[in-house]
Amino acid sequence: MLLTCHVLAASTAESLLNCFNNNPSQESANQFFLFLDQEQFTDELIQMPSDASRDKLCSTVWYWAAEWYYDSQDFTQAEHYALRSLPLCKYCTDKQTEADCASLLALIYVRLGEFDKAAIYAKQCNELDIESGDNDNISSSYNTLAGIYMSMRQVDEAELYILKAIEYARKADNLPRKAVIYGMASEVYQHKNIPEKTLDYATRAYNIEKQLGRNEKAAIRQTQQAAALTVLERYKEAEDCLKEAIPVIQASGDMHSLGIAYNHMGDLMYVQGRNQEGANYYYKALDIFTAQHDIYNESHTRKGLRETLRGINPAEALLHGDRFEHLRDSIYDRETNRNLSHYAAQYENDILQQINARQRIRYIWLIVIILSLFVILALAIWFFYRNQQYRQLQHFNNLLIEAEKLRNQMKAKKKLEQVQDTIAHAQTGELSDTDAETDDVLMLARVVEFVNNGMSDSEISVEQIAEMMNMSVSTFRRRMFAATGNTPKTFILAIQMERATELLTQQPTLTIADIAMQCGFAEAGSFTRTFHRFYGVTPSQYREQTLGNSENDNK
Repeated sequence: MLLTCHVLAASTAESLLNCFNNNPSQESANQFFLFLDQEQFTDELIQMPSDASRDKLCSTVWYWAAEWYYDSQDFTQAEHYALRSLPLCKYCTDKQTEADCASLLALIYVRLGEFDKAAIYAKQCNELDIESGDNDNISSSYNTLAGIYMSMRQVDEAELYILKAIEYARKADNLPRKAVIYGMASEVYQHKNIPEKTLDYATRAYNIEKQLGRNEKAAIRQTQQAAALTVLERYKEAEDCLKEAIPVIQASGDMHSLGIAYNHMGDLMYVQGRNQEGANYYYKALDIFTAQHDIYNESHTRKGLRETLRGINPAEALLHGDRFEHLRDSIYDRETNRNLSHYAAQYENDILQQINARQRIRYIWLIVIILSLFVILALAIWFFYRNQQYRQLQHFNNLLIEAEKLRNQMKAKKKLEQVQDTIAHAQTGELSDTDAETDDVLMLARVVEFVNNGMSDSEISVEQIAEMMNMSVSTFRRRMFAATGNTPKTFILAIQMERATELLTQQPTLTIADIAMQCGFAEAGSFTRTFHRFYGVTPSQYREQTLGNSENDNK
């Protein structure tokens, strides 16, 4: 049943995107955004301004198409749409979507195994995040870079990036982000063979995951601790970690992590001379990695079986040893081919230059030089005037874009003020007869009360409020629109955003993550994006500007 629903959704998405691609319009874009909202793929219904340009429509639709296909694990289609969206994001000066698109491309190329490309786009995302000044996003993009360079076996570069990620994660003070980054740091130092640091960062990540109540992720951190403890010859502690972690990982259904945990346990048994026990764990890991076609981890398992079975079953040990050698050669060939392809074009170009050099004749050489000088001079003059024209045109386009941005900001500000006025009147019950009927006043006041009461528990969906109002969802939507001129989601978000501005200015010690949770957002990233759409700045920038203005007024 789930597979049928997934296939139906994929077919619907493809049909809507084809419709938009054939005729990019506000209507076809809205149909695709409505589909994403109905599939609960987005936090809220994406709404584009009625005067949005065609380029803006295309960049937004194609970005979300890339997100959809990435989530569906169709990485080829995800790459196709992300590559179409990114240049339009740059042209429309939409820095936030440009950063999101570059980050998505980095993840896509990691999944496709094209790590060189992944690094390029991860660096683009990181530069945009640094420009934005959002410490949480900066730490995330540095962590992505560390993971990419780990996959490329460049651990020194990975270490530089993970240390930067840790620096900015501490500034952002986002606990879930810290846990992820400390976990990556543990992997980096494991590859650098520094067990003390491996254990330190794995323990930090484990403690945070336990604090957050995320037991499955805490169990994965325990396997990292066990790997370091084994190298440090603290075998009893390593075994205790793995025995506690394995059942939790098994129950979570994360088979890849479970296979790695079995390999760690096999390694631990082997170094203690407990060969039969070690072989049993390696067999469990082998079933997982052969089913997943994971030759890197399978090679580790085969090597472990070769060593543990030498004195128990030499014939089988030999078979596993042969398979290990084959896998190792295969991995080596992949690495070699990747390195050879990197230099192939340059090598061929050098050979052609040598051949051409031997075939040159002096008088042709002289003629070529003279003609080249004339061509260079003509091109230089042409490029000079063309560059001047381009700069003038670019300057003019920038002025137009800035003017359009200012108009949109004014419209958004006016609309937000209207929604906030409606909320304020609803809270005090002061709506006039010309604004709404008495029952509408009472309805809005109850909605405000429900949202404020349920905000910190995230119990503020349109469906839940409609149920508390004893209305159907469609009736509730219709009455809310009639009373406020806005959708229920917009009205609820306005209440959340108003609460957010109060917390940002009145409680400066609260972190952005804490404020996000108190305003009904499960993730700080979603809260930051929503706040930016309302106010044109991030929560951190809003707090700095507001508190800075307050200090200046006091002076």
